[in-house]
Amino acid sequence: MEGNITKKERDCIIALHDHISLPVRLFNIAEMLNIKAPTAHELVNRLISKGVIEKNNGVISLTEYGNKVYGDIITAHRTMEIIFTKSGVNSDEACSEIGKIDYLMDEKSIEKLLLNIGNPEKCPHGKPVKP
Repeated sequence: MEGNITKKERDCIIALHDHISLPVRLFNIAEMLNIKAPTAHELVNRLISKGVIEKNNGVISLTEYGNKVYGDIITAHRTMEIIFTKSGVNSDEACSEIGKIDYLMDEKSIEKLLLNIGNPEKCPHGKPVKP
């Protein structure tokens, strides 16, 4: 991961990827993130300028690069979940705490951590470590 995204940008990336009913528009993002429309507009514009999302006819979606960023965040999240739970932290508590930092982790460090813990395939919630 580049380490150049904010927590709110991270939350937007996750929400966009995980949003089931398409298409996603600006008001959906504001609603999903519980922010006002002008804030959502600014957030979307920042993510567009970073190449993470695109907007076509008002429909907002992740770019190929955005999907990679999503995958990096999720891999970091699930790797750290495994480490936290192996250290005795409840899996739900670990998930909540890791959501505060997962977007800051770099890909090389996560790969080293995964190797160190035996390259597990699933996180404590049973989801694949690498989406």
